[in-house]
Amino acid sequence: MARRRRPALVTGDLPPPGPVLLEELACVWIEVPGLDDAAERFQRLLGLQLRGTGLLNEEFEAFWNVRPSVTDRRWALLGPPGFPYGMVCLVAGTARPVRHTLPRGWDSVELVVEDVDAAAARLAEWPGAVPVVRPFTADLSSMGSNVHRSTVWRMPWGTHLVLTTGITQPAGRRFPWAESGTGPVFEVHLRTDAYAEAHRLYARTLAMPPLMSEEFTSGPVHEAWGIEPGTRVRMSLLKSGREGTGRGAIELQGHPRAAIDPPSGDGLLPGGTVMVTYACADVDAAHAAVLAGGHRAGPVRVTGAGPLGDRRSFMVFGVEGERVHIVEHDTKGSMP
Repeated sequence: MARRRRPALVTGDLPPPGPVLLEELACVWIEVPGLDDAAERFQRLLGLQLRGTGLLNEEFEAFWNVRPSVTDRRWALLGPPGFPYGMVCLVAGTARPVRHTLPRGWDSVELVVEDVDAAAARLAEWPGAVPVVRPFTADLSSMGSNVHRSTVWRMPWGTHLVLTTGITQPAGRRFPWAESGTGPVFEVHLRTDAYAEAHRLYARTLAMPPLMSEEFTSGPVHEAWGIEPGTRVRMSLLKSGREGTGRGAIELQGHPRAAIDPPSGDGLLPGGTVMVTYACADVDAAHAAVLAGGHRAGPVRVTGAGPLGDRRSFMVFGVEGERVHIVEHDTKGSMP
């Protein structure tokens, strides 16, 4: 596999300057048509559990800074057995258009499963789900990771769903696991052609520690996503602040502009993966850090609608307009 490794301690990939602000990935939001069917299949085929349902009101959509396009936008929150974090929140809406380029902004949602091959066989029952990469084994030990087995599927609403089982443990940390069938979302992919600026937001301003930082011109990343060999792809795996691998990482990918979808700029949700919510111990400190870093953020407030809507939170809008919902950590223990 030809690649050039990018050392972690180079300009732009320096370790975060202070304490990690984001404790864990509470949930990832996915816009889907046919919410009831999608929620039922997530439960039956992947074993996630329904944690709650409801409506998002106009106030919440204003908080998202999204132009309303769906009347009575419903949501369904699904969580992995045994885990109070790494959940999936489905919201009613439209699918993301499938183009020949890779999705821009938030896209791939990676779930840890007990058995990749068995989970892939069940996923094949999902109408409209298309296998992009059949189950394969990857050895990333030389990059500070581990040996794991994965599969990649494009779901009917345009999101890439990645299922992964750890085979070995990385040095010095524990790889995420599943207690029963399917575990938490442990990684969400963010694609951009403004890698340095995005890296500044997540790695520096929000102080997410890098588990690895690499630069590729060929190899598994190119093979998995059909990228032309010789194309430069930068990647940083940035984790939340909990122990080991953390409780939810962002895989930041830097691509040439022509390799990813054009920006829409229409003010609507893009369909598919639309937002991530991270729990934070000090919302005010995180808000101040984002503003001090020159990034765009909404005010801190309680929305009163949607899952976690009873907590103080604010919205960050990244380089691709991607939404990062930062919510006050629940000290009562629902997200220990």
